[in-house]
Amino acid sequence: MNQRNRYRILHTGLAIVLGSPTIGFAGAWTQPKGTTWFKAGYMFQSTDERYFIDGSRIPYFFEGHNRTMALFFDLKRGITDRVDVEVQVPFFSIDFNDIADERQSVGIGDIRAGIRYNFILDPLVVTLGTKVKFPTGEFINDAEVVPVGEGQFDVEVTGEVARSLWPWPGYVTGLVGYRVRTKNEETGIDFGDELIWSAEGGYGITSRLWVKARIWGLYGLGSTSFGLPIPSLQREIIYLEPGMTYNLSSTGGIEVTVPITLRGKNWPAGPVLNIGFYQNF
Repeated sequence: MNQRNRYRILHTGLAIVLGSPTIGFAGAWTQPKGTTWFKAGYMFQSTDERYFIDGSRIPYFFEGHNRTMALFFDLKRGITDRVDVEVQVPFFSIDFNDIADERQSVGIGDIRAGIRYNFILDPLVVTLGTKVKFPTGEFINDAEVVPVGEGQFDVEVTGEVARSLWPWPGYVTGLVGYRVRTKNEETGIDFGDELIWSAEGGYGITSRLWVKARIWGLYGLGSTSFGLPIPSLQREIIYLEPGMTYNLSSTGGIEVTVPITLRGKNWPAGPVLNIGFYQNF
């Protein structure tokens, strides 16, 4: 398997979680000063299909099957009423099997850390943020190894806008951002920068039960290998993500979402299951 196929086929196990513009507490609202929000999440995807370079949805070559499971630990802390910081630590179990071999990797992934500043509170909530992805996940430059890390830094800047629908129990929020993806010096592959976006709305059915829907995606601006353009590494995706939240108490609850792929390029196809438990303290 050559280097290009390695990234196009094996590395897609990380795509759903690495591509998501926001994993954790949604919206432009920041954590109040001195408060902490914690979430433990589980993600699962099992699929035999992917989006090809031309956008068509096809089976993986050679009867390939991709299964990704992940645990996420998200923490946000309010430094002031308008500034919060965040960190995310993921753990992965990734399998990619085909007629040639069975491959599995387990371990900590790439850690993310960020800071956000809310500079408008009313009537719209407007927040700017920046986030860095550190190459903490093990990356092995071997065609027969499924890596749990990408071996390079990402830096992204985002702008978020939100509004409460009070007196109705609802909200709307949106995000746009730009992600700078640095080159993997070990392989010479530059995945290219990405535009990221999302829009979400939620409504309270009862005081405890909320339903919501989010549409989100990303667009890769171009990928190169040792300076040569590689369209097979340029990824795109759009997800529709329905979900619900149930408040177990005034400070914590459970969230379930099911992102469903609508279209894409060089990306795993099919639904994903996310389950998260969150707590404020």
